Amino acid sequence: MLIKKLTLCDFGLFQGQHEIDLAPRQKYGATRPIVLFGGLNGAGKTTILTAIRLAIYGRQAIGYGTTQKAYEEYLNSKIHRVRNALVEPSGAHVILEFIYYKLGTPIKYEVRRSWVISGKQIKETLTIFQDGKVISDFTSEQCQAFLNELIPLGVSDLFFFDGEKIASLAEDGGDVALRDAIRKLLGLDIIERLKSDLHLYVRRQTNNALPEDSKAQLEQLDTEYKQAKERIQEAERKAAQEIRHKIAESEAQLYKLEESLASKGGAWAVSRGTLKNRREQLITKKKALEAEVRDALNELYPLSLASKLLSQLNSQINLERQFKEWDVIATAITQRIETLKTTVKKYVPEVSNTQAIQEINHLFQDLTVRPDDLKNVKLVHDLSSKDYGQLEAWIHGALTTAVAEMKARKTKLHQVDEELANISVQIDRAPDESALKADLDAIKKKNTEIVTLKVEHNHVLEQGRRETWKAIELVRKMRKLEEALEQGSDENVGVLLAKNSREVLADFSSEMTKRKIEKLEQEFAATFSRLARKDDAIVSAKIDPANFEVHLSNKKGQSIPKNDLSAGEKQIYAIAMLEALAHTSGRKLPIIIDTPLGRLDSHHRGKLVDNYFPRASHQVIILSTDTEVDAKFYQGLSSHISHSYHIRYDAIEGCSSLEEGYFWKSLDNEEGAHVA
Repeated sequence: MLIKKLTLCDFGLFQGQHEIDLAPRQKYGATRPIVLFGGLNGAGKTTILTAIRLAIYGRQAIGYGTTQKAYEEYLNSKIHRVRNALVEPSGAHVILEFIYYKLGTPIKYEVRRSWVISGKQIKETLTIFQDGKVISDFTSEQCQAFLNELIPLGVSDLFFFDGEKIASLAEDGGDVALRDAIRKLLGLDIIERLKSDLHLYVRRQTNNALPEDSKAQLEQLDTEYKQAKERIQEAERKAAQEIRHKIAESEAQLYKLEESLASKGGAWAVSRGTLKNRREQLITKKKALEAEVRDALNELYPLSLASKLLSQLNSQINLERQFKEWDVIATAITQRIETLKTTVKKYVPEVSNTQAIQEINHLFQDLTVRPDDLKNVKLVHDLSSKDYGQLEAWIHGALTTAVAEMKARKTKLHQVDEELANISVQIDRAPDESALKADLDAIKKKNTEIVTLKVEHNHVLEQGRRETWKAIELVRKMRKLEEALEQGSDENVGVLLAKNSREVLADFSSEMTKRKIEKLEQEFAATFSRLARKDDAIVSAKIDPANFEVHLSNKKGQSIPKNDLSAGEKQIYAIAMLEALAHTSGRKLPIIIDTPLGRLDSHHRGKLVDNYFPRASHQVIILSTDTEVDAKFYQGLSSHISHSYHIRYDAIEGCSSLEEGYFWKSLDNEEGAHVA
């Protein structure tokens, strides 16, 4: 499929008629796939995607279960309102021209959907042209059915999508939304329909020959089965379309609320209470440190300020201590010498003792003479040995421990003062929470709403599971009854062939599903590795052939719940899965992506710009703001851009207009730049 042109007339923000060329153009020898729309928020970018979906799907584009009244109100709201106009437009229309290839043959279709106000109602007209000729034998309902068959809604959801909402595919439970799309894209639904048709044929042929009571019993079981199936489909529809859509919308609204809060200083305001508590803790810590400093000033630390004098004092008391120790020893020796002399005089004759005493004096005189290093020592302090030891310990403590402890306290005080200063700046920067109460309440309310929706989603899925088991039991009973009845009846050739075909189809379906899923897993792994960062958690995905549940794993082979993924990882996962589905199915549909880079960091954005947009499809329509595809990313895409449009909103007139070019690049200077 290739979209050629979109025409809007008095639709949404667009006043009058606007014809938008969407076909990729050849530029400088090559066809470039990307058509880029740039517009500020609220300028009308999403209107482009809305118009395309509305043209093809009508009421279903809004959502399953939309009532006719709600649809008419929606159409009425899409008629442009001209400010200060005497006559308002009474209707609007959208026209989508595209080429669809059937068995290799291009067929040109033009879908015209228009509506006008008729009294209190809206009258809608749907017309389809094929190769320039109107398909006249179709009613409006048949036209819509034809379009639904041409491009199934479940399939288009995977090609025409909002970048912020598509991440819901990565939520736990999002596999329900993927299942039908996978079946349709891979052609598995056709096999299931054929099996169902064959079973219906066998039943009808068999029922014709059944007794009335057996036929009534089968009909009752069949009725109950159909009712259970309807409830299953309703549960799946409600979970996959209605509730998941609401969750995606609520999450997108929550993201915008959080962005708005952040722009008002909300991040500071939210942490204001925490910052105040931390400031109080730091003030308490500072007071404790200051008390420790004061205590240190009352102890040894002040002595360290006179370190030279302390060193001199330490030397003096050390000498005094040594002198006193020597003096004690010398006195003791002298006393012993005197005792020895007295003993000599007593027992040695007088003639000999004088010589003996002289000899004693000579032998011991060096023990009582003051050493050279103590000759000049004066006892200034004359302390006891205990006091000398205490004084030396104080001096050592003052010069070492007290200085080190005071230095550590000063460092801690400096760190506390710095943190206090930073916190004070943050507190001053933060608006008071009361000023942001409305924003905070809105975020809280939106979070509660999301939780409630997820609970409802799980409840609906559980209802569907219960109905599924009930339907399985009913099918088992019908099969058992049919087999019992078939054994007693003759089967014609048609019934036998149908039964054999059904068994072959079951084997074929199982093998086909297995092969397609293996290819899908390979395509996903290749695509995700191309788009993901090196530190992203996901490495591989395994898909259960029975229920199409996707199980993710990391480098260690550990399972990863999808709800644990970051917003960026969810979006990359979803985009990788969509591209893998497209490659596996072989279908060639355009990619239309609105708000493609909203929740991604710069690295993920760069990966998409380099490795996804240029190769996503033969036609890629991107609806972006100037902060998503900015000058840097525009430059990266420029060699793949066919042409671009800038959507400008006129606040005075209340309408939007389109011109070729981008925010900062007009059509003229784009071509001029290439020539240069």
